[in-house]
Amino acid sequence: MTVTPEHPVYVRRGGRVVVVRADEVRVGDVCPAPKVLPLSQEVFRDELREAAEGARVENGRVVVHVDRRERAEEVQEALLTVGLSSTIREGSSYEVVIEGEPTEVLRKLEAPVSSSPQEGVVGWVKVVKVETVSNEGVAWVYDVTVEPTRTFISECLVLHNTVSIAKAGIVATLNARTSILAAANPAFGRYLHNRPVTENIDLPPTILSRFDLIFVITDTPNAERDRALAEYVLDFHRQYYPEALEHVIPRDLLKKYIAYARKHVKPRLSEEAKKKLVDFYVEMRTKSQGVDSPIAITPRQLEALVRLAEAHAKMALSEVVTEKDAEAAIELMMAFLRSVGYDVESKRIDIDIVMTGQPKSQRDKIVMILDMLERMMKESGGEPIKREEFIEHAVEKGLDEPFVRKVLDKLYESGEIIEPRPGYIMLLKSR
Repeated sequence: MTVTPEHPVYVRRGGRVVVVRADEVRVGDVCPAPKVLPLSQEVFRDELREAAEGARVENGRVVVHVDRRERAEEVQEALLTVGLSSTIREGSSYEVVIEGEPTEVLRKLEAPVSSSPQEGVVGWVKVVKVETVSNEGVAWVYDVTVEPTRTFISECLVLHNTVSIAKAGIVATLNARTSILAAANPAFGRYLHNRPVTENIDLPPTILSRFDLIFVITDTPNAERDRALAEYVLDFHRQYYPEALEHVIPRDLLKKYIAYARKHVKPRLSEEAKKKLVDFYVEMRTKSQGVDSPIAITPRQLEALVRLAEAHAKMALSEVVTEKDAEAAIELMMAFLRSVGYDVESKRIDIDIVMTGQPKSQRDKIVMILDMLERMMKESGGEPIKREEFIEHAVEKGLDEPFVRKVLDKLYESGEIIEPRPGYIMLLKSR
């Protein structure tokens, strides 16, 4: 078996069963392991399972009904691997009649099914070899199979570079030191430019904020681009490949190039590149110095800039991150911030859209609604307030009615406000 170094393993030492880390297991240790089917039974696993599940006792004999002759012969051959002989009887369907006393026959049929490695009977085996396998390079690829929901980008994978599994009696946390490239469809079918990215993409900010770059790709009609795309698609179907495609790097060569760059190229940051990144970071932060100014960039984006600059240097198999690499990283970061971190209301870049799911302009309005609700409750002596009256009052103060209703719904869901009786709202506790 292959496990992570910290995976717990049961071993028998000194007459006792103890738990040790996998990297502490020694040759000669005795460990529990699931009993595996003999090869002959493994080959006919499906047929034996079908026989066990479909077996019926009829007239003192165990009978298995199948729909065709070929399947009956397969079941008959499978039964021989567990020491059961049988005959095939034809009628409205095909019947495999198993010889022997029904109780003994059923016991033999159930044994292979219950002895599978997943559900198996545990036995003791001696460790004959212990090998340490590195996963720092490109030799290991973790294939994470999950349900078709947003959980494919799990919080463990993105936040901690680990994958947790709990399957077939195995509970483990595996390292997943890898880059993550993800694609998502808009939550509303089409990307709505008047809504922040956190509303368009059904992922929590805790995960979205971990990506170094996020790009919005929209299907915007453009005559020149649409014509080029249509011609390419039709030429492809005609098996016609223009000269422009002859210079495209073959896929296998590109994969080898990337693998080589990732494994062997470790560029160091030059003084020029460092100065370029520092100047950009300070300039962006300076724009956020005002009390009412949104935060344009955080240290997390600075770390992303370093990774992007290093990646750009690796593309050229360069041992040094140059000023041009830093400029390319800054260009990518600005494209990301303009497309995703742009607050349509304040007309300014606000990284809080990605980091917290709300731009500063929206967060200020939410605080305004809470302050307004607290003030109205004090004026009413702590009594609940009519929901519609509060909404009317908020609209008079210049707030958008749909926005106010949406905020009240979210505050109710989060438990900050309650509805003591229909149509009335109140703060759960004073702020």
